[in-house]
Amino acid sequence: MARIIRLGSLGITFVLLSVLYTYAPAQRRKDRADDFVLRLFNRSDARHRSARRNLEAILRTQPEFWREIHAVAWRLGTDPAWLLNVMACESSFDPDARNPLPGQTSSGLLQIIERTARRLGTTTEAIRRMSPMDQLRLAEKYLEPFKGRLNTLPDVYMAVFRGSIVEGGDEIVVVDHARDPRIYALNRPLDLNNDRLITKGELGLAALSVGRFLPVPTARSGAGAGNNPSGRSSFVLGREKAPQSSIEGAGSAVERAPQPRRPVTRSIYIRREQGL
Repeated sequence: MARIIRLGSLGITFVLLSVLYTYAPAQRRKDRADDFVLRLFNRSDARHRSARRNLEAILRTQPEFWREIHAVAWRLGTDPAWLLNVMACESSFDPDARNPLPGQTSSGLLQIIERTARRLGTTTEAIRRMSPMDQLRLAEKYLEPFKGRLNTLPDVYMAVFRGSIVEGGDEIVVVDHARDPRIYALNRPLDLNNDRLITKGELGLAALSVGRFLPVPTARSGAGAGNNPSGRSSFVLGREKAPQSSIEGAGSAVERAPQPRRPVTRSIYIRREQGL
């Protein structure tokens, strides 16, 4: 069974500062890194708590979901932490989530749109009726063409958000307000430093701020290296307790999870009708 470590506030800051310097675009580093991280995570705290509650509900009824997400990540050559963070950011782990805006069809854990759903042999209505396990298998089918290229959290989120992966560093611009004003407007929360650009690094930080899953460094030595279908990869889960009451603790920093509470419905990111 996977181990999840709960960090205290100082531990969170230390870990997230290192993540910031991994994912944050260069222009954002002018701010004090610790202040930026704390502001970002404070803003996303409510969404993180909702995602955690929903994941607890999934694991209570379908505990095999935890093992299967490890297996899917292993087959895709990526890390299960990245998949968990993107699902948390896209849907807050609400399997029947739907983009509420008129004309929008994004549905399910990965917010798949109708066109993509039909390409995958289903519909968005059917996706919302699927179990989390079935949606996880659909997510694997969608991500299969990117196998071997899902090396970072921004890579995984780009594959979901744009339907492609752009090679290069975290400064790569994914959405430019000047070129794509409508797309930018629909996804403005992803512009973390409000410079009217959404970068690859910002996608990673946005997902991390909601999901807050990090692979323990010793658990893997490269993309997908530490993943295995037995579900034994270790994670760090910042600030909140582990999402499954049966998850084993390890050391004095680990706490048992509370009993899952009733899942709640909350707002989700508004996404364009392209890509997924």
